[in-house]
Amino acid sequence: MREFDLEGLRLAEYQAKIFEASSNLECSTAIFMRRFLHSNFLMVLDKNDWSILTLDVKDALSSVNEQFGETTYGKKKEAKEALFWIGYLYRYISYTRNVSVRFLLNNFDYKDLIPLYYVYHTQDMEWCVRSILEKYGIDEGFLDANIRLKRIMQGHPYSLRK
Repeated sequence: MREFDLEGLRLAEYQAKIFEASSNLECSTAIFMRRFLHSNFLMVLDKNDWSILTLDVKDALSSVNEQFGETTYGKKKEAKEALFWIGYLYRYISYTRNVSVRFLLNNFDYKDLIPLYYVYHTQDMEWCVRSILEKYGIDEGFLDANIRLKRIMQGHPYSLRK
């Protein structure tokens, strides 16, 4: 596990601000999340190196919109505060556990995390990670690529989703 240092904090706050700003887009939260998940921007962000990023939220949203085009599809938007926390949480886990946000989004759906915001957002991030893993009935090994690979080779499922 990597220590959550100043670089991790910058990346987590940056992604949190991107998620928060997504509520100002014309499309729904679900559409933004799907586009973000499949964006080239996320591949760059998942390198967890803030020195290669502009750290400009508008640039990030523009990058996603340029790749997929702007849309007004969908209306349901989640609360800005919850989106901020979820963006921060995903990047915190990504940075400290060395996993991609793509992996996290595929296995820990933001829709399942929204209700947790109201109780978890004031808690320590490590406590949140442990509690979320416990809620899903998995251990910390799920976030370790080597342990996951070993489990796959032993015939265990790779994904939490059915």
